[in-house]
Amino acid sequence: MEHSNSSSVSEDVTILRPHNTIRNLYGPRTALVIAHEHCLRIPDDLKTFTEGEHGVNVRYTKKLPLKNTNHPPIDAIVMVYKIGDKDSFNTIKQSLPLVDIKYLLSQCFILVVSDGDVFGGDLKEIENFSRLYHLPFHCAYRRKDPEGKGLQRLQIPSNLMSIYCPPAGSDVNPFVIAANLVRNEQAMASASQNITD
Repeated sequence: MEHSNSSSVSEDVTILRPHNTIRNLYGPRTALVIAHEHCLRIPDDLKTFTEGEHGVNVRYTKKLPLKNTNHPPIDAIVMVYKIGDKDSFNTIKQSLPLVDIKYLLSQCFILVVSDGDVFGGDLKEIENFSRLYHLPFHCAYRRKDPEGKGLQRLQIPSNLMSIYCPPAGSDVNPFVIAANLVRNEQAMASASQNITD
């Protein structure tokens, strides 16, 4: 008599999967932010996702898998890459296999951050990785404090979360993502030109 292994039949709970439950149309959207230690200033930097017209709820983790599998629905996944931080890149590479393919189709992106308000350093590694996995990447800046007291918290583009976490009943639109990626590349090229001038 052949015995089947029940663990191979049951669903792997370490994989982060979208919820298949009916959602409240007016309920808040939730983004999961995956960032290696020291990539973000917690909790201040997380406020950039929650504030404004397109603010969302945020769940933060340093890595996958999530310890608590009984979590609220996650609408989008933000993987944070910090320029010059190899550990942040390794965190993304280790987390990606634990994300369900449905997220990778249009609800997951890489957020490139820097300690400054401009992007210096080499982005080739993360650019090649994002192309390999068809993951869009966007840049977030730290604006300088007008009073000269260092750098303020992270600033993401104001419409970014409305693209990846649209209201219930709306689909994530790949054309809108593509348009924002073009805008992102133009902004980076302009910033690079300002640095060299």
